[in-house]
Amino acid sequence: MVLGHGHRKNSLQSNRSSTDEPRDSDNGDDETVVSSDQGNVLSHIISQLRPGADLSRVTLPTFILEPRSMLERITNFMAHPEALLPMPTIDDPVQRFVAVTKFYLSGWHIKPPGVKKPLNPILGETFTSYWDYPDGTRGYYISEQTSHHPPKSSYFYMAPEHHIRIDGTLKPRSKFLGNSVGSFMEGIAVMRFLNRGER
Repeated sequence: MVLGHGHRKNSLQSNRSSTDEPRDSDNGDDETVVSSDQGNVLSHIISQLRPGADLSRVTLPTFILEPRSMLERITNFMAHPEALLPMPTIDDPVQRFVAVTKFYLSGWHIKPPGVKKPLNPILGETFTSYWDYPDGTRGYYISEQTSHHPPKSSYFYMAPEHHIRIDGTLKPRSKFLGNSVGSFMEGIAVMRFLNRGER
């Protein structure tokens, strides 16, 4: 099935991942107030940009960056990993596809307050995490920055007792479009149910 980090322990005792914490944006606050000095810095950066410019090569001031790296931000896709656990036991391929789609969409509600870019990890940087499930089993996650220019993050998740494995690569791109910025997430993730054999 194809779906189109520091160290953290995530407990699912409350059926919430620690990546699913309330944020100011949940209260409707989706704006960042920029001081006049910060505005001058932004104006200087914008004045040097040309339409189509690759923003991954532009050094941005820290006040417009999200305080975590892209390697950690990828875990937004794993906001509800408990939704994965029943999938290997679903015999109907259509119902299994529906379950995978629900899981894939389950992390899309997470966003930082305002529009912020995550920190660009350095080459070789890693982020690891694990989730403790209510049945006493555990899911493991590791991501690594495998390319700096262009930026590319690779990740791996496995819940051994549930026969689930996910391998993926994410290649974020952002471009200055003249009067706006375009952000594009390219990549691939392959989900395997190891108890079902090759099909």
